[in-house]
Amino acid sequence: MSRTNNAPLLLGAGAFGLLLLAAAASSPSARRAAQQTAESAGKAAKRLEEKVEELITDWIPTLLRKTSEHEGNFWSVQQNLDGNGVSYGILQWTQKSGSLGRLLREMAATDPAAFGRIFGASWAKLLDVTGRASLEAVEGVSLWTEPWVSRFASAGRWPAFQQVQARVAAESEYMAGAVEIAGLLDVATERAMVLYYNRTVHQGATGALGPAKRLVAWYAEDPRRRPGAPKDVLAQYAWTCASKFRRTSAPAHRNYNDDGNIWWSPVATEWSELALGAYAVRRVSVSGVWHAVTGPPSKPWSLYDLITKRSSDILTDPLLRDAAVDLGANRRAA
Repeated sequence: MSRTNNAPLLLGAGAFGLLLLAAAASSPSARRAAQQTAESAGKAAKRLEEKVEELITDWIPTLLRKTSEHEGNFWSVQQNLDGNGVSYGILQWTQKSGSLGRLLREMAATDPAAFGRIFGASWAKLLDVTGRASLEAVEGVSLWTEPWVSRFASAGRWPAFQQVQARVAAESEYMAGAVEIAGLLDVATERAMVLYYNRTVHQGATGALGPAKRLVAWYAEDPRRRPGAPKDVLAQYAWTCASKFRRTSAPAHRNYNDDGNIWWSPVATEWSELALGAYAVRRVSVSGVWHAVTGPPSKPWSLYDLITKRSSDILTDPLLRDAAVDLGANRRAA
């Protein structure tokens, strides 16, 4: 997300200006028609802005901004680094998961003319391929190569499509998952929501809910296990999320998953464990430890390290608030 909270809500006046400029060189009837079109477009943009503002309370812009710091800005494009096809935008919606297809459909419905202009004659094929969560080529080339990379980047700079990204992020299953985790763990601060949302975006809503449910079950076995400090609960949740990607015995199989895009690899160093009152992590030497890794085989990255470091950054961020937030409509929507 952009660095100012209201940036994605502001629809640029350039499109309206082009309409009026074109009308100035035409007949009086054309000028009147163009003026009416511009006024209608302005009203539609205002309605969209109001709809987005209804969703966004004071803590949600912070949540989206903090998440996009790790994922990317509106025009960020990642080129199939981990076998998920192209990844795009402030949440890095992915081709293989189908989330990119859902985002593109929303973009096309919001501004069909701009969508066709930016993505070209094969825009319908693009929607078909991404809607099926397929990695097949369009116009004979993969979506993580040119000309598609430049087209995605251009779309990310179009104000109406920035609004769509902000709205989809606020309404997404990731947000619903974060709200559900808040209910399970009974911790709903700004810091907590940033952490939950970061986990649902990175691990999927189901993948992030699993650790929360396991932690709640562990607390239920002995209520004394639950820490009194909310940040300690968050640290335990973050560690539970990370620990599934770490092991201290040799794996029976190299691949972590059936797709083979995540695999086990021995490591010599790692980020230290998140623990009660120990939110800042440091690099430590280890032996007999394996991490689940992904990315290019020549330079993979550890999922355990990524989750641990991101969670530590959130837990130690001095700008995030630890007062309870009102989930409001988001709790009801979840």
